[in-house]
Amino acid sequence: MNPHSDPSVQARYEVVRGVQGLSAAALRFIDREGSSRGLHRSDLQALHALDEAGGAAMSPSEIARALSLSPSATTTLLDRLERAGHVDRTHAVDDRRRVNVTMTASAGAEARSMFLPLAEAMMTMMDDFEDEEIAVVGRFLAAARQTIDDMGMGSGSAGSE
Repeated sequence: MNPHSDPSVQARYEVVRGVQGLSAAALRFIDREGSSRGLHRSDLQALHALDEAGGAAMSPSEIARALSLSPSATTTLLDRLERAGHVDRTHAVDDRRRVNVTMTASAGAEARSMFLPLAEAMMTMMDDFEDEEIAVVGRFLAAARQTIDDMGMGSGSAGSE
């Protein structure tokens, strides 16, 4: 039996294709909007990681791990963000060897100018959905993100055997 002839399997396949299309559209948006502000995708990923830390400082090695970057690429990225005024690097008070990286207020303002119009458009788009549907979509997205994060924890060769 061809699994694609099963309507349930086909519907799930279409959802996967939809998520892939959404991911590609999001990357195009990020690249276009970031480029217009002189920011690379990795710059925005680093700022997102800092934002996800809830205002807590991160070390360069923590940022490198979060972005899967080499130490030298991370240094280049942080140099670029510091020159642009988007991050501050300071030495920890209790251990001068440790460098703390924090996002500046100007980076937050830049992110809001970039992402707030998209967030507002997405909120308007959701006006056509019932609260129960939004709850299901939210649960799906959380599970999808966890699945992707779990796949990233492996050696990166999933499916290549």
